[in-house]
Amino acid sequence: MKKVLSSIIVIGVIGSAAIGLSSAFFSDSETSQDNSFVAGELDLKIDNESYLNGVFNQDTSWNLDDLTDQLFFDFNDIKPDDYGEDTISLHAENDYWACMEMQITKDDDNTCTEPELLDDINCSEPGAGQGELGGLLNFAFWPDDGDNVLEDDENIFLETGIASTVLNSSVSLADSSQSIFPTPGPLPGGTTVYIGKAWCFGNMDTLPLTQDGSGTVRDPSLDNNATGGPGTPEDGGFTCDGTGLDNATQSDILMGDISFSATQARNNPDFLCEPVEISCETDDVQFASSSSNNNQGLRKDGTAVLANRSVPSAAFGSPQSTGIPVDPAVPAGSFFSLGFPHTNNGNTPGSIVYGFTEPFFNGPGDDLQVFEITGATTPPYPDEIVKVEIGPTSAGPWTVVAAAAIRDELIDINPIVSAQFVRLTDVSDINLFSGTGDATPDGYDLDAVKAFCTQVE
Repeated sequence: MKKVLSSIIVIGVIGSAAIGLSSAFFSDSETSQDNSFVAGELDLKIDNESYLNGVFNQDTSWNLDDLTDQLFFDFNDIKPDDYGEDTISLHAENDYWACMEMQITKDDDNTCTEPELLDDINCSEPGAGQGELGGLLNFAFWPDDGDNVLEDDENIFLETGIASTVLNSSVSLADSSQSIFPTPGPLPGGTTVYIGKAWCFGNMDTLPLTQDGSGTVRDPSLDNNATGGPGTPEDGGFTCDGTGLDNATQSDILMGDISFSATQARNNPDFLCEPVEISCETDDVQFASSSSNNNQGLRKDGTAVLANRSVPSAAFGSPQSTGIPVDPAVPAGSFFSLGFPHTNNGNTPGSIVYGFTEPFFNGPGDDLQVFEITGATTPPYPDEIVKVEIGPTSAGPWTVVAAAAIRDELIDINPIVSAQFVRLTDVSDINLFSGTGDATPDGYDLDAVKAFCTQVE
């Protein structure tokens, strides 16, 4: 028992000695203090630079700020041939999606002056909704580079039109589906973007100035069109002619609201200013019904694909393919063969674009399906493979949603929100195929293209 106890004591002493010696070893200590999360900001600020008849107008101009009581338009004594130009700037700290809403709230005939009675036969009963200004003031809006004038590389997004139409608009300035600005995607935080708007009390047309590339150097008060007469509508990039108007608008009033909204872009890639309601029921299915950009490839032996397998419209509408591994006999002329790349055509793979009558959408589950005619062969025929891309127009831009689809493959188009066109390119390995005569392989045999989800009308 004593031996045992001694052993225990010795072990205890040795352990104590080891602990004592360890204080002389190299050592280090690191401490991270005051760790925190701080929520970012998305505070949209807006300013406005306004010109009336070619002269800077302080009353409707302000520096970058929140919108409280500021007015983009506050003109109480306009006359035919008056015109104006404003440039709005938007600024936020982080990347954001931006939307604009405009609504006419009043287009009234206030009173009837004696001259007005002569030209407006309805003025005997003035009142709400009886005004003519909404139909005689014209507006245009465009993405500007900050110089307050319309230039030839700035595309109008609200075409020249009467106030009662243009100022009753909802505009997606930048969302996941479109942008009025040259670069698609969210508006970058920490930068300023500009929107130009012009108006005319009379007939108005655009007359863009040549882009000078000087940023914010120009303004509508200068002689921008080098005619020796600064301060004309043409110096802002448009024309205004109110000489044909009469007295019908005297004392009329037009009022409206303009609002801007900003929504964070980070972790919100599919944001839409006007969300689309979609349905994916059986009755909402649609099949491709148009084709373009047909660049059919060749057969394996370098000859042209047979005529009865070269009609793009044969793949319109619903498929003959049943979805089983081997389709029953399907007559030639009821499908379209994409063709292979071959030295005889510069090794260009066969491709074609198919379109739908309306956009299709990303819904729950699979959204698109391609159908191929697959016949029985001995030995079994290798899979013919097709790359599937989708886009908003027949010219793209294109996004690959299936790099190597086979047979009647189902495809999920996520994260793409919607598209209306499908580009198909044969990517089969030509070396796997054999056959001669009419049986010479000719690539993916397209039977139909199906989309599952459409917009609710």
